[in-house]
Amino acid sequence: MIYILSDASRPLTFLTAGNLISEDRFLHPRRTIDSFEFISVTKGILHIQSDARSYHLSSGQFVLLPPGECHHGTVPSDGELSFYWTHFHFGAEYTIVHDDQQAAAAFQEKDFPRYILPETGTFSSNSRINILFVQLLDLAKRLGPISSMQCSYAQSTLLLELTSEYFFHYHLMQQNEHIPLSIITLMEWLQLNYDTALSVTDIARKFGYHPAYLTSVFRQYSGYTVTEYLNRQRIRAAKNYLTSEPKFTLAEISNQVGIMDEKYFMRLFKRYEGVTATSYREAFFQKRKNRI
Repeated sequence: MIYILSDASRPLTFLTAGNLISEDRFLHPRRTIDSFEFISVTKGILHIQSDARSYHLSSGQFVLLPPGECHHGTVPSDGELSFYWTHFHFGAEYTIVHDDQQAAAAFQEKDFPRYILPETGTFSSNSRINILFVQLLDLAKRLGPISSMQCSYAQSTLLLELTSEYFFHYHLMQQNEHIPLSIITLMEWLQLNYDTALSVTDIARKFGYHPAYLTSVFRQYSGYTVTEYLNRQRIRAAKNYLTSEPKFTLAEISNQVGIMDEKYFMRLFKRYEGVTATSYREAFFQKRKNRI
């Protein structure tokens, strides 16, 4: 597997995005561009080749095409085809690694945030990627410098979400190859529904478990209690809001991630990150300012 790594604290440049819809026989044109292209298929099968690598992407699958490589369709689509696409430049130099463990090690480093993006893969059933794509396309329709900045933030959020989602699954599979499908499904559901006020009792009822049994089994396979895992998803999302939505107040971010008590949110953030939410945001934008 190939991975693209780059410094996520450096502001990237959004170029353009769209949603291609074809009723039949779509063949991607042959071209070489100087930016990255990220494609997410939502319907049908896209047959595409980049240099010597061929991809046959069905619904729920994606590919990240590097700049400077000639890519083109290999077989016309059979029936309807739909996919989201976006072009962008990283704000810093990027590196390519070919080793899963090397990429996973980079994901664990905390000196600065990184994009760690697999060249291709399949989204989870509860992935937020296409939701973020819709938001990006909505912003891209607007005009003006503010919209351009918002698009770059939205693009960054999308790529950070892909980084987080992919390595959550990598860690999960490395940790235990025999995790019950029901627990994986629950983890994916919590990733998507962190913004809802939930109790362990509510979650246990939804998935048909006794609360005490759910807590025991979940901790056995994930290493966390249900509440701790849910809170980690909330803090992960809060970090995205802090760096991609500079005008959001802490109270607004707290509500967005499913925590109605701002003071509790602030205590939780410091517990997991070691710094206050305000300090985290200030450090991010100061580092970005210094590197522009």
